[in-house]
Amino acid sequence: MKQENIKTVSLVCPSCGGKMELTEDGQKATCPYCGHIMLVEKEEYAQEEYERRMAKARADEDIKDLQNKRQRRRRLKGWLIVICVIAVICLINVFIPDSPMHQLVFPHTVDPFAELSISFSGMSGEGKAELHIPNRSSEEYAYIDRFEIVPNFGLNNGDTVTVKAKAPVGWRFEPDEKQFTVEGLSMWVLTTDQLSGDNLAAVHNNTERLIREDWANIVSSSFARDLTYTPYRMYLFISDDKDAYERNVLYDTYEVSVTRADGSVFTSYEACRYTDLKIPADGKLTADYGTLQGFNLGYMYGLSYAHSFSGWTEANKMEADLRYAREGYHLAD
Repeated sequence: MKQENIKTVSLVCPSCGGKMELTEDGQKATCPYCGHIMLVEKEEYAQEEYERRMAKARADEDIKDLQNKRQRRRRLKGWLIVICVIAVICLINVFIPDSPMHQLVFPHTVDPFAELSISFSGMSGEGKAELHIPNRSSEEYAYIDRFEIVPNFGLNNGDTVTVKAKAPVGWRFEPDEKQFTVEGLSMWVLTTDQLSGDNLAAVHNNTERLIREDWANIVSSSFARDLTYTPYRMYLFISDDKDAYERNVLYDTYEVSVTRADGSVFTSYEACRYTDLKIPADGKLTADYGTLQGFNLGYMYGLSYAHSFSGWTEANKMEADLRYAREGYHLAD
């Protein structure tokens, strides 16, 4: 028997510690002292046992994989059933009027601007826009924040703003945006060219009324017998500071002539002051009316001290005083 075919074993007797001897067939080892017998395993038997155990392990693994696959198939089948049930429920809801799914698939289509209006307020260059919705009981108009105005500040007459509308769930807006032209903003009077027609007449009428009132006592006295007045020039001052207390100041100046009792003529200049002149959407001038400007004169020019008037005797002196009074402003024209 070849030694390499025998699995290595201890030849010491485990019972008495004596040296054991192999039988002739090499399959047993016997102890001559105590008679203990041991079987000697060959390599072929060990290989077979290994292969048997490996086969069993593979079989167990296959069985486990098969069980896992069956379990996954059962879970997948369960999920498919759940998904199918949900799909059927959603499909049914699609055809139920006013249901969420029906509104999502078949949204209400409306024109969001049919009942919406826009207004503009403020001064041109500083204007802003505001939306108006008379009926907010309808879902599509319930929340004003679904509408956005771009731009919404610093507007001028003639500008274009865009209103964008965002539809709620179950609705579709067509169109979803619309453009509007800015109009109706009040305008600052920045040039005298803006004063014409009825507006210019209103300024002159008020100035002339104040002049008549200023000279009424003198003209009706024995010191004078006639009064005439004609427009001289309009001085329009504009503040360089847009936040100034008075944005603009207009002086409507007149040349006033008074015929004295002795027939001589006295000439002076008067200025009526107006502030914050604006032209609103209706085109009618608005302003804060002031009073006649200047110094009380009368006694030194052959008239009664009590019968004084406000004004200047020289046009260039009047202009110099007006410019001085409006320091920080520039003369428009």
